[in-house]
Amino acid sequence: MRGLKSDTLLPIAFVFHPEWWHKNYGLCFERDFFYDPDTRVVADLKMRKIMNDRFGGYGIEREIQPEPRPCIGAVHLAAGYIISEMFGCDIKFSKESSPQVIPKNITDEEADRIKPVNFAENKTFQELKQMVEWFKERFGYVIGDINWQGVLNVALDLRGDKIFIDMMQNQERARGIFSAITETIKEFVSYIRGETGTSSISVNRTIKFVNPELNLHSNCSVVMISPDIYQDLLLEYDTELARVLQPYGIHHCGNNMHLHAEGYARVEGASFFDVGWGSDISLCRQKLPEAFLNLRYDPVKMRQAQPDEVSTDIQKMLKQSANPEKTGVCCINMGWDVPDKNIRAMVHAVDEYRKQFTKH
Repeated sequence: MRGLKSDTLLPIAFVFHPEWWHKNYGLCFERDFFYDPDTRVVADLKMRKIMNDRFGGYGIEREIQPEPRPCIGAVHLAAGYIISEMFGCDIKFSKESSPQVIPKNITDEEADRIKPVNFAENKTFQELKQMVEWFKERFGYVIGDINWQGVLNVALDLRGDKIFIDMMQNQERARGIFSAITETIKEFVSYIRGETGTSSISVNRTIKFVNPELNLHSNCSVVMISPDIYQDLLLEYDTELARVLQPYGIHHCGNNMHLHAEGYARVEGASFFDVGWGSDISLCRQKLPEAFLNLRYDPVKMRQAQPDEVSTDIQKMLKQSANPEKTGVCCINMGWDVPDKNIRAMVHAVDEYRKQFTKH
């Protein structure tokens, strides 16, 4: 496993739920937000100005006089949908939430015939490519990222709960599905980073401060399977993605990453891990001593707790990670009424912890 070290000691990142943007500032997240180039430019500029005006004084997301830029993807949201959409899932867009994937629930016969997405003939991909080319023609370049989801995440969108039955009773079918998704992800990420230079800031903004070139694989649904099943069936696809998409990281937002840390340690080349709230951080560090651990705070608790409790939690998490040079913290998908005082408490707690390791 490669080591990874941030240029920023203990980087910190925040991402707000679309509800926060809509109720507080009137932004809407219907389909045009994601696919219409003019809407993308206007929305991206507005979001950057909001973050700068509201939180720039905290030393995060500070940007002097933001200017319009050609940014694809929702880099200030957590929104994974496009791989599933390319495989034919319907997507429900709304004003105040991230795109919702409608499970396709493919039949046994469809599952057995599944192939990687044909990008040349895929309507969703061609619409995205058209927007990229429009940006390049107008601005001369394009930046941004589109959350590329994950192998099991997409399999659930395509097959529904039957994917778990496949994993137990028809592993050949399950592997066929996982393989088609993996090949599609490889091609998609290679295209995106070839155009923009990055692929995963929209998965977690922390990598912007660690290594913007990181490719972060979303293993959200791995929380639903045992470590043995992960290692028997899914480890090989993480390993293949890590081989092709260096530098590589794994996003595990579930509360049991400590159970999967031993399996993740077998993913050669994985250097960054999102550690879900509730996971045993000390055990994750023990199993992944050289990895960068990005510690996720509970967005519900961030809204409900008092600032002192937030500060205590963050200090405890940082101590458990035990390596400030390879640790970051974040809180993702905070609701519309999360109090700014709790965000300040989180920033202050990190600042105080930094002081222990900063030479004066």
